[in-house]
Amino acid sequence: MKQLFLLSVLIFIGCKSEPKVDPTAIENQEKAYVITAEDIAKLNYTDYILSADSQQAVLDWQKFQDLQEQIDLLKNGNLTFFKVEKKIMEEFILELKAEQPPAVTTPAIRSRMTVLETTLLRLQDLANLDNIKKKDLMESIKELLVANVNLILQINKKFEKEAQQIQLPVRPE
Repeated sequence: MKQLFLLSVLIFIGCKSEPKVDPTAIENQEKAYVITAEDIAKLNYTDYILSADSQQAVLDWQKFQDLQEQIDLLKNGNLTFFKVEKKIMEEFILELKAEQPPAVTTPAIRSRMTVLETTLLRLQDLANLDNIKKKDLMESIKELLVANVNLILQINKKFEKEAQQIQLPVRPE
């Protein structure tokens, strides 16, 4: 009986005390997981834009235009596009590939598209995790940004090469 009384007193005292939570610690912890435009601006990579010829070639490629808008939002710290279900992201990627204009379909560009697809899916997977480290998420964001710039660079190179007027030497007779 005495043991039961002591046990109930201990339980009563244990339940009565609430753990003290430091509000600044919670706020700092939340900030540690938030990706901001400043965080992304600190990433070290070379950014390219489409040349005039390239812009003209991808003008009707709507999914590519949508992707570029989402990447611009990503650069501002907005990960909303990447926090969708995997099936939705896979459908987006399939449509992106299906709508690719023939003018920008070369083996080099297709390989850059494959890398972009992989990095998109990886970022989508990581962005949907609750316990992901900010460092890992930032690394994945950088990989996507680099994959996107490499695709843009390859598209620019294709049209730059086509614009060159290369004359073959003629053998004198």
